[in-house]
Amino acid sequence: MNTVPSHSGPITPRRIAIWCASLLFPTILFATQNYINLLGTEREMSWWFWFWRESFVWAIWGGVLPLVFAFTRRCPVSGPRWLRNLLLHLPVGAAFAAVTLVLFVIATQISGISLAPAEMALWERLELGFTRSFAIAFSIYGVSVTAYHALGYYREARQRELRAWQLERNLAEARLEALRNQLHPHFLFNTLHMISALMSQDVPAARRMIARLSDLLRQSLDSNGAQEIALAEELEFLDGYLEIQRTRFHDRLTIEQRIPTELHQLLVPRLILQPIVENAIRHGTAKQTTPGEITIAAKQQNAQLILTVDDNGPGMAEGNQHEGIGLGNTRERLRQLYGPEGTLTLANRPEGGARATIAIPARQETPGR
Repeated sequence: MNTVPSHSGPITPRRIAIWCASLLFPTILFATQNYINLLGTEREMSWWFWFWRESFVWAIWGGVLPLVFAFTRRCPVSGPRWLRNLLLHLPVGAAFAAVTLVLFVIATQISGISLAPAEMALWERLELGFTRSFAIAFSIYGVSVTAYHALGYYREARQRELRAWQLERNLAEARLEALRNQLHPHFLFNTLHMISALMSQDVPAARRMIARLSDLLRQSLDSNGAQEIALAEELEFLDGYLEIQRTRFHDRLTIEQRIPTELHQLLVPRLILQPIVENAIRHGTAKQTTPGEITIAAKQQNAQLILTVDDNGPGMAEGNQHEGIGLGNTRERLRQLYGPEGTLTLANRPEGGARATIAIPARQETPGR
């Protein structure tokens, strides 16, 4: 639901001081305006008279406005109920305006700074105050509600900009991490060694390996700015990485994919699977003498897309589930993209090995995205 972002916070002496200082500005402004406008007239008064009179006005509004903001936060003029809330603000605004006028008339009469004749009854003073100032008081309410919305939207826009910057930074880190993994001396040495060996045995296969390595580097540095891509595109990138790893480990590595084709168009974060699979190979297959098995699966469960990467390695030692930069970056990207709906969990499997599970909202690319 689209609502006005909340920007309330704990009441502190600093916030109270800022609030009082902000009320001092209109007090001085309107006191000076009244003083200048009434110079040379029968209602001419000293500047200090107008200052104290306006002090009552804005002291009253200073106490009322937090209630106005609280009501606006509860009934924002936005979202699916904006019209209902707007109509609700009309009588509430009138009530707030009436309360401030009643308090002002009583306060000025008690303090002796009322402009009404001394013999005028209280109800007559109230009638005069409503006639002259109700529209102004109601306008102050409307301006306050508008300002609250404007400040909320401004802060929300700033937060969106910050989140977008953080996502771009994390995507760049993911690209660099993928590139670092592919340019890791051990990985690069093994890949080039495989290509060298294949050149004397199977030239077409060697050319395919060179093409795969080139594709990996190119796709890792792809900077079209998209945070999400179709699952099919992510799997295409992963296949290039896995082909090199299959050639490296030969019969020691078996890869199985259990991903229904109807899920291929669902959106996933770019470069989300490669660091997970890299982690499974590094801590699973590479550390065991028996053949390694990695299973990559996907399923849609209610409104979520569940991606899992299983390995049959030694699993994670108790109390030693430290995650590297790649997995830490992946977890942070999921949090920023999807909030609490995006998670990455690591756990040992009962039958042996480890499982990484990614859960994100299941959604397809929309036209014009």
